[in-house]
Amino acid sequence: MSFSEKVFIDKSLKGLTTFVIPTQIKDVVTISGSLKGGEYHAKSYNSKIASLSGSMLDKGTLNKTKYEISETLESLGADISFVVSNHHINFTAHCLSKDLETVITLLSDLLQNPSYKDEELSVLKKRLIGNLKRSKEDTKKQASINFLSELYPENHPNARYSIDDTIKMVENVSSEDIKQFHQQAYGLGSFNVVAAGDVDPDRFNKLIIDELSNMQDQSINLKIDTPAPKESLQNEVRFNIIDKTSCDMFIGQTVNINEDHSEYYSLMMGIYILGGNFSARLMQTVRDKQGLTYGIGSGLAGCSYGVNGHWYTWGTFSPELLDEGFKATSDQIKSWYDNGVKAEELSSKKTTFTGSFQVGLDTTSGLVDRVLTNAEKGRELDFLDNYNELINDLDIKKINEAIKKYIKPENLTKSVAGSID
Repeated sequence: MSFSEKVFIDKSLKGLTTFVIPTQIKDVVTISGSLKGGEYHAKSYNSKIASLSGSMLDKGTLNKTKYEISETLESLGADISFVVSNHHINFTAHCLSKDLETVITLLSDLLQNPSYKDEELSVLKKRLIGNLKRSKEDTKKQASINFLSELYPENHPNARYSIDDTIKMVENVSSEDIKQFHQQAYGLGSFNVVAAGDVDPDRFNKLIIDELSNMQDQSINLKIDTPAPKESLQNEVRFNIIDKTSCDMFIGQTVNINEDHSEYYSLMMGIYILGGNFSARLMQTVRDKQGLTYGIGSGLAGCSYGVNGHWYTWGTFSPELLDEGFKATSDQIKSWYDNGVKAEELSSKKTTFTGSFQVGLDTTSGLVDRVLTNAEKGRELDFLDNYNELINDLDIKKINEAIKKYIKPENLTKSVAGSID
């Protein structure tokens, strides 16, 4: 049965779209939803306002204390969680079918009526700042931040702030900032909700629409303005962290392509063959044959929601093997670029992709995640129906052409963090 046949879509409340998927699983319902309003949408003043607004949703509402919220969920064996990404405010919930009304009512209260108390914000900020200070010792995080800072200007959706700048941003957030952001961002307009499991579409839609029908409309700017990335040049950033037994390294560059581009999947597959999993070239050579690292891989990132992203190769090496590891990695990238991918590699990775896609649909959590992500990206359900065909139709000639077109080995940015001085 196709997605179009098994997913019930409702748009009767303006600004809200629901996707309900009854399955054979008994007694349990999984809910996942989102609305635009992630860190990028608060970036012009302080992106941490957005993330803190989501982190505080379960810390109490105008109607319930955080203890009452916790007790209600525990008594039902249910859970509700929130996370704020770069683009979205996301929530998930799991409950028994018989408790669906109670959980939806509570979810609505959490989203619409958070108390945002000063004392709760103070505790959360203290914990977050402590985590950020400890992350200064994280070689991979530091290498990644510096890598992205070399690729993108500060106002780009894919740019990242230094840890010190992030700490200052957290320190400067007030409860009034969060309340104002909530007033603008938490509303109808870009709201998607997906439910799967032992759920009746009519009942679910009535419950969710009754709860959200009085919700305000979003008033934040939902458009994404993407400045040009920095010019791709061969350069290197080194960040010394004392007393580390390993170094992390990122190399790569921006690519003028996003997920909606006709050549995206060809380039994505080519990069995956280079370093996407344990059977990819980099793991087979730099790790297994040469023994220079325990971890290495490549990927295409930051290409969602109409934003052009970047490709990268990451590796972790002991300080004394860093130069040798970089040379071995560079040699593999050059061979991949010069000679392209092989037919047997492509065949193997097609099987990996299609198999992984199918396995991801075998649980209600995986199912709602696929449908929600598809909705967030503005795609019709037939994209999911045709995904395996899209992968299987990838052509080796077009993949190798995409590698030549978008990869510039002579202009790679390199970022290293660890005990390197």
